[in-house]
Amino acid sequence: MTHPATPHSAATRTATPRPPSPAPLIDVAGALAALAPPPAVTAAFRERGWWRTTTFADDLARTAARFPQRRAVVQHRLHRPADRAPLVLTYAQLDLYVDRFAAALASLGIREGDPVAYQLPDWWEAAALALACMRLGAVAVPVLSTVRARGLRAILAASQARVCVVPDVWEDFPHAEALAAVAAELPWLRHRVVAGEAARTPGALDFGGYFLRTPHERGPFGRRPAPRPGHADRACLLVTVLGLGEDRTSVLHTPNTLYANISTQDDRTGPGRRPGEVFYSALPLASLASTLYSVCWPLAVGGTGVHQDIWSPEACLDLMAAAGVHQAYASPAHWAEVLLVQRRRPRALPRLRLVLSGGRTSTPADLLADLTNALGAPVRAVWGAPELGMGTVTRGDTPAERAGESDGVPLAGLELSPLPGRDARPGESTALRARGPSVCLATWRHGAAEPTATWAHEGWLDTGDRARPDGLGGIRVTGRAGARTGGLFLVPVDRIEAALLRHPGVREAAVIAHVDAEQGERPCAVVVPAVRDSPPGLLELREHLSGQGLEEAVLPTRLELVTSLPRDEHGGVRKDGLRTWLERLRPGRPGTAPAGSPGAGSPPGGHQ
Repeated sequence: MTHPATPHSAATRTATPRPPSPAPLIDVAGALAALAPPPAVTAAFRERGWWRTTTFADDLARTAARFPQRRAVVQHRLHRPADRAPLVLTYAQLDLYVDRFAAALASLGIREGDPVAYQLPDWWEAAALALACMRLGAVAVPVLSTVRARGLRAILAASQARVCVVPDVWEDFPHAEALAAVAAELPWLRHRVVAGEAARTPGALDFGGYFLRTPHERGPFGRRPAPRPGHADRACLLVTVLGLGEDRTSVLHTPNTLYANISTQDDRTGPGRRPGEVFYSALPLASLASTLYSVCWPLAVGGTGVHQDIWSPEACLDLMAAAGVHQAYASPAHWAEVLLVQRRRPRALPRLRLVLSGGRTSTPADLLADLTNALGAPVRAVWGAPELGMGTVTRGDTPAERAGESDGVPLAGLELSPLPGRDARPGESTALRARGPSVCLATWRHGAAEPTATWAHEGWLDTGDRARPDGLGGIRVTGRAGARTGGLFLVPVDRIEAALLRHPGVREAAVIAHVDAEQGERPCAVVVPAVRDSPPGLLELREHLSGQGLEEAVLPTRLELVTSLPRDEHGGVRKDGLRTWLERLRPGRPGTAPAGSPGAGSPPGGHQ
């Protein structure tokens, strides 16, 4: 493995000032800076050791001082020459870059509570920007690289980000051009920063020149005052969650709600808190799950985070072997691909001690068993949500867990309702609510006048999922609220359904979740064709949905054709019946004729 050169000196550059922006109707930065949990809650969680007064940026500085040459980051970049080893940053290097980025942001006018957006691939620079915001007391606003101009504008408008960092082009999409196109509608956006060819987009700052190579930490902005006391309890991360239609919600986390995912881990055979471990996540760094698992967790234990900028199961296995990964986390869809590749060409993973699978979707039982045999390490299923991070983890020692009938027990301090064995009758599913040290500080629905503080409702938050007790002290997540589905990405169901109905070949449409034995939970479009003998195909519908402005990440991956949709007495689609019907079918290629025609299965309630 090779080390990047330590940042070198360059002439200090100053950004061209922009005229003052008109005051927005809602002062987002002011509202974020004012949010804080009740003092009694803070005191109670600190007494239990779940919260603290320091942050992950402090963890970084502490380890950099004690072990400056220890690996902090191992980075695989697909476009790096094949004969080059993965990029490595030591703790000393990462700490220096975080200080440099924080000073660069301060030089651009970023102050405590200000939102800073970045839409970068899974590069170490994205993690460093998040930590720089934490060191400043600013709020990091990560944006998935699959989000296009429409979604980016919505996130920047809701967060009122003062700075936005994007690549010039990534996976053939011109991110810098998209940002430039929407910037005129965002008067509070002071600076556009481009990683790559910034010269192609007039008015943008060059990330390489201004952030990477200019030693701002040596200048006046490197001698800035520390954030106010209590910064570990104020918002540091804003994650955007898709909802109904154009509806989006911002989820606001503090360093302590993030830390509680780690501090409550006491199971020595589970994720735990073993010093110096190496962590890998296949999920995007812009997701809360990957931020926790491959950035925060390594820093909390003085370990190493491993990043992969473009998903490839082959590269994943090679990287895990080369980096000496101890813990790995991914969705069932990722692990299914890894399993196939590992069977074809097994890699030795002698340091791997734990594999986690799940998130917003359940892991099929056969995948759990096959992964254990193929990777030579125990596999645990997890359930989590953007509002709380990791919620439950299986113990791996019960028949129900091995059969995929349990999503595990809650982390220490996390209360769930329905409470196992108390709030629901056997087999009954109810809305899944959560309360505890890892639950977010607040949520803010886009367009609302103010955020909704979690502790204004005694700390209870509705996750949008449904669950039932598993009979073993844990829960079984049975589904999402009808508004959304999806594993890694929450899918805006009604928006997709409305877009499908605008296709001339579609008469009726419903979108539901289905669990594939290999790929986990995916969205499925159930369509009644307008013309029975000439139904639309899956690729045709996906292209249509893309043209309607939907991101590729939320497009249906399966199509089922039916003669009609089952409806209740009020005319609503019976999605529970559709799900039951789908479970009886073997997922595969869409049919060439509508289901319900001679020889085909029909959903319950369908009319012949």
